[in-house]
Amino acid sequence: MKDGNNQQTPEKISAKIHCREYEQSDLSYVKSLMHELGYSVAEEALCLNIKEIKQRDGVVFVAKLNNQLVGCICAVIDVRLAEGVSGEIASLIVSDKSRGAGVGRSLVETSEKWLGTRVEKIRIRANEIRTNAHSFYRNIGYKEVKKQTVFIKKL
Repeated sequence: MKDGNNQQTPEKISAKIHCREYEQSDLSYVKSLMHELGYSVAEEALCLNIKEIKQRDGVVFVAKLNNQLVGCICAVIDVRLAEGVSGEIASLIVSDKSRGAGVGRSLVETSEKWLGTRVEKIRIRANEIRTNAHSFYRNIGYKEVKKQTVFIKKL
């Protein structure tokens, strides 16, 4: 629905967004979303990753807008020696055509609600090249606390 300025109002947009837990039938859609963001992952590997997230008491949510899957997010519990227990939101992806419609906000709120019953703080890490994501997270109340360099060693 449009308001007088021919813009969709947030109330009308959010009424169309439905977030729910990931189901196996969502696999190819989630793979497509990841590809849109530049991540190349085989369906079999993605399926195993989602299974591992669930086995470690994490969750993957998907979002539908007008009955089409247009976004996903992962929420997990993490424990660090210095920081203690915190929730972490990762892999927030919204399809290009649905950005700005409230999908990302709905997915984050769904994850916050799920994590809120388990932890007292939530961390989000975003790649330094995703400056739009940085602005999005700031706009919904997250504060940048540090920058890191990530190192990986294959075993």
